[in-house]
Amino acid sequence: MKPSINDIVEVNQLLSLWGHLVDKREWDRFGEVFTDDAFFDSSVFGFAPVSGVEAIREMASQEGHARAHHLTNVYVKDGPGEDLIAESKGLGLLSDGAVASVTYSDTLRKTPLGWRLASRVLTLQPISR
Repeated sequence: MKPSINDIVEVNQLLSLWGHLVDKREWDRFGEVFTDDAFFDSSVFGFAPVSGVEAIREMASQEGHARAHHLTNVYVKDGPGEDLIAESKGLGLLSDGAVASVTYSDTLRKTPLGWRLASRVLTLQPISR
């Protein structure tokens, strides 16, 4: 489906909310961001891929995540069926002071409560010198 301007704004708000919730450790609010059966793959950081909002909450509450999440360069496009695809960049401040750059590859599904992440896969961006 071709995203409308309203869809693009709502998706941007949703993806930004993710960073605020995880940084504030408000895992109980992940239902505002994910579908109940969402898939989340952050295996590039050593976490096993998980499915379901409860499993995502548990994974996110473990040690080893970035201390601050910043989202940028959001691009929303047609997805399969009624879904949308979003690609964005993320910067995370790691506990040792290093900064990681990731690409988020997201599939979004429209629910009665608005757009929600049905799938999120992180890819680590190598830093070349």
